Amino acid sequence: MAPSTMKALVTIEGKSASVQSVPVPTPGEAEILVKVHYVAQNPTDWKAMAGVPPGRTIGCDFAGTVEDSNGSHWREGQRVAGFVQGTAPSPPRGAFAEYAVIESSLVFPIPDEVSYQEAAVVPLAFATAVQALFQRLKLPEPSMPAKSTFPVLINGGTSSVGMYALQLCKLAGAFVVATGSKKNHELLKSMGADATVDYKDVDWPEQVRKATHDGLEHAFDCIAEKGSPQQIAKALSPTKGGHIVTILPIVNIKDEVRQLNSKAKLESTIVYTVFQRPLKYGAFDNCGEATPEDKAIWEKYLAMLPDLLTKGKIKPNRVREMGGIEDILTGFKEQKEGRVSAEKLVYKIA
Repeated sequence: MAPSTMKALVTIEGKSASVQSVPVPTPGEAEILVKVHYVAQNPTDWKAMAGVPPGRTIGCDFAGTVEDSNGSHWREGQRVAGFVQGTAPSPPRGAFAEYAVIESSLVFPIPDEVSYQEAAVVPLAFATAVQALFQRLKLPEPSMPAKSTFPVLINGGTSSVGMYALQLCKLAGAFVVATGSKKNHELLKSMGADATVDYKDVDWPEQVRKATHDGLEHAFDCIAEKGSPQQIAKALSPTKGGHIVTILPIVNIKDEVRQLNSKAKLESTIVYTVFQRPLKYGAFDNCGEATPEDKAIWEKYLAMLPDLLTKGKIKPNRVREMGGIEDILTGFKEQKEGRVSAEKLVYKIA
């Protein structure tokens, strides 16, 4: 039996948060209650903290054990991982807490070979990569890989999302070009990148065109800041153009991108659509209505994840353990200051 109260990281006045004692949530229909053992930090967590009213529980990625299976197919005590839309008000959600509620179909069983720390760093970033590559860019899926190879650009290959995108593209039969700083090129190659480019090089779009023989038509921008979509437009095929999907909203730059490449299509994606609720994220594409397909695709990949992890076809992001729930704000500061590179910060909750 779960206790009646728990510790949680809750937003307060002044765009900050504090650890508070709050009621343990009760799972509704088709939901389960998870006892959280580890959580992982994403940039969306500290950004949400600054943008929502006080009283919301922060945090998306978690790994733990089923506390209340609530009539679902899960066993109490079973190890599971998933992500929620942290700070969401209706229904209220947040993973940086001792207990979390989630839809019973939106977690995966953690294989014996995978630790809680490793499991916690997978869900949100992996789901984002799946959505961008297979729903938005319409790439072949790993279950039906391409018969002949085709180039894909992953911009920001050492970001959490980029690392999974890179591995998924390899499983889909692509020739993967990944950008990252020089120091991370060996890491990118070990994850399956066929060609690596340093985005600090002034001529990096030309290097991508050379590596893809002017044939690039699919690009996933895991940075989507500081002019990166415009740079990618220059790297796309000059004759056919191509499709760029970004993980941040692309406000007021579609015209600029088209001027650089008249056949370029630019689109953003937001992973919270997997919860099948309309989102009020005005600047994002694909979020104004309920999205059963997005949820169904995520459920499909959740079913595939244990096998992909067990066989080493998907390797979790590198983990850096930071402490407990009281240390999360320190981790936010580190990430804001750019001191988190090619790794995920995780925290032990229980």
